[in-house]
Amino acid sequence: MRRLVQVVHGFPPRENAGTERVAAAVAQSLQARGWFVHTLAATREPGAPMYSERESEGVSRLVNNAPYAGVRGAGADLAVRTWLERKLRELRPDVVQVQHLAYLDNGFRSDAPMVWTLHDAWAWCASGGQLFCDGAACVGPGPACAACATAWVKDGPGVSAALRVAGAFSTVASPARLHRIWQRLPAGIRAAAGRGAGTVTPAHIDERAAAYVAFAHRCAALTAPSLALAEEAERRGLGRVSVVPNGVPRGLPRRGGGPFLFLGTIAPHKGPDLVMEGHRRSGVSTPLRIVGPRGPDAMFTARIPHDPPVEDVRPLLATARALVLGSRWPENAPLVVLEARAAGCPVIAPAVGGLPELVEPGVDGWLYPAGDADALARCIAAAEDSAPLPIRPPPSIEDHVEGLIRVYDAVR
Repeated sequence: MRRLVQVVHGFPPRENAGTERVAAAVAQSLQARGWFVHTLAATREPGAPMYSERESEGVSRLVNNAPYAGVRGAGADLAVRTWLERKLRELRPDVVQVQHLAYLDNGFRSDAPMVWTLHDAWAWCASGGQLFCDGAACVGPGPACAACATAWVKDGPGVSAALRVAGAFSTVASPARLHRIWQRLPAGIRAAAGRGAGTVTPAHIDERAAAYVAFAHRCAALTAPSLALAEEAERRGLGRVSVVPNGVPRGLPRRGGGPFLFLGTIAPHKGPDLVMEGHRRSGVSTPLRIVGPRGPDAMFTARIPHDPPVEDVRPLLATARALVLGSRWPENAPLVVLEARAAGCPVIAPAVGGLPELVEPGVDGWLYPAGDADALARCIAAAEDSAPLPIRPPPSIEDHVEGLIRVYDAVR
């Protein structure tokens, strides 16, 4: 029996975004083929002791509620590293599949070959995915990176220091004991530790980028679901990256008759405001529906009328007139676009990142210049009057897993 261990920043049902869903699909598919698969995941559990362990069938989780603490520490977390390396020794995998390192550590080592799948720009963008600065698309790296990262980092300098201390003692004191020590500190000290974002300097940016390049060079292979991200990673010095496209389950039968649909986090980089404006300017009679989780900017979210996220988007896509993306950042290979194609739903998307690889104009939908509300309005108007398009079926989950197995076979 072949043995695979996945390393990922979250895992369903606790965390259920795109990368987490890919990790779950990979585990399920390989297990159906007779593989042993175990997942090592970070998880968020406010109020729980940092670095508490949670075990369930096929999944080991480590509580980490400080996602950005590693920015000023080059992405390293010694407590997480100790846990990862211990679990890898216990599980004895043939291959380690790294899906994402947020909330985790980029210094751990494995006796088994590691395959790292890049899902976004995390390896070279300390803001968590090369979003945008001051309303403009990110063109980094450059002088603005440190200020941009400072705005995104949520922990205070004291939190980073506390985590370094916790990491240093993680081999001799349990997470629960470290948490009890933290709770005994005066409230003023604990509050001061978490106050303010702290400052990310250019030196922090350089150290972090170098640490991720070093991790990439320790991996036996790198993959990415889009050519755009693969080429960018190679330009950043991570090494050769193979493209293994994402796959999705079969969609529901196409029914149509529904609204234009936005699915995504209600946050500026996803552009729901741009979609609203493009829809308004288009003058179409078909309404727009916005569905997604609230983003971190409460004031922005309050301006966007939206419905809460749903567990299964396939019924929405089966009826939608078109899926409309407003992304201002370089999306890699969003699953929702593949899910729309699986449902026979046209896609209107900005020509940025890996999206042009997924949407062929006139076949799968329409592309427009990112951020251009007038061009988006023209696409929405065209979709309103369009005859059915010959939308291509997307790759399946099995296609994705077979691509990964070829990579695993090559590194054994």
